[in-house]
Amino acid sequence: MWIVHGKTNKEIALILDISPRTVNKYLEQIFRKLSVDNRTSAAFAALECIRQRWA
Repeated sequence: MWIVHGKTNKEIALILDISPRTVNKYLEQIFRKLSVDNRTSAAFAALECIRQRWA
């Protein structure tokens, strides 16, 4: 959800109290699981999932 809100890795790291490098590694895993290549595609996939749950 932080990606959807436009947060950078550094901002996410501050929110979660972890290093930006750790955020980057987590995002790599998330991208792989979602079969996407970038933050924009991941955000779209997250929003689509939310939309389906509210439909």
